[in-house]
Amino acid sequence: MEQYAQHRSVSIAMVDNDRMALMALSSLLTRAGFTVMWTAQLGAAAIQRCIRAQDRPDVLLVDMALSDMTGIDVCQAVRRWAPDLPMIGVTAYDPDVYRDAAVAAGAAAVISKDDISAIAAAVRRFFTRRQSAIIADHTASESHRTSTSSAGLHESPTQASDPHTDPSQRHPVSTTSPSDRPVSTQPSPPQRSFALSTQQTAIMRMYADGRSTDEIAVALGISKGTIFSQVARVREKLHARDRDEAVALCRRYLRM
Repeated sequence: MEQYAQHRSVSIAMVDNDRMALMALSSLLTRAGFTVMWTAQLGAAAIQRCIRAQDRPDVLLVDMALSDMTGIDVCQAVRRWAPDLPMIGVTAYDPDVYRDAAVAAGAAAVISKDDISAIAAAVRRFFTRRQSAIIADHTASESHRTSTSSAGLHESPTQASDPHTDPSQRHPVSTTSPSDRPVSTQPSPPQRSFALSTQQTAIMRMYADGRSTDEIAVALGISKGTIFSQVARVREKLHARDRDEAVALCRRYLRM
């Protein structure tokens, strides 16, 4: 299995809203021996490609901050259509900011875009792991089919259809009552997601710099309604009480 993974050209696909970053990653990873199957600058385009089985790569690289949605959104959508497709998050920010949310969404890891060697190693590792899982599933399926056929041949009529056999002997039942099981009453802390889109990041950075809503609207060429809508989404992701708390959290964790 490992020899197969080493000699096979692993196909990858990438989604990143930064065209220059796509070009650089494509070039560097091609030199590392991978085949770049396709690239996309929009999360929606990457999801559409992954819906079609023939367009799915061996490993998908997902930028965590896209222009039309977050990398977390992409991972969640792709996992619904291709649950076995390995996905690796990449980011220009601190990977720790996104790691928990990305893994929960289906990503195998989050790595800095600057660490090409780590990205290449992760691609090989998760591709090999996936191939091993496919072979193991196939082997288990064949083994189950063989054992089922064998059991059918050797099972005695008495074992198969004796009406006097105590059902409890065939199917042990748990005697533990649901009321006897410990129930946690302590509420879990909110799970904050710092997987902000490019526009959300720009808005929050300008607020962190002391810019007003009017100034942000002019600078980004968007309406104040769009700004308020994006801030509301950021507050929901960060579980922030208001905009000021959201800005403070972004300053702390996204180094704004």
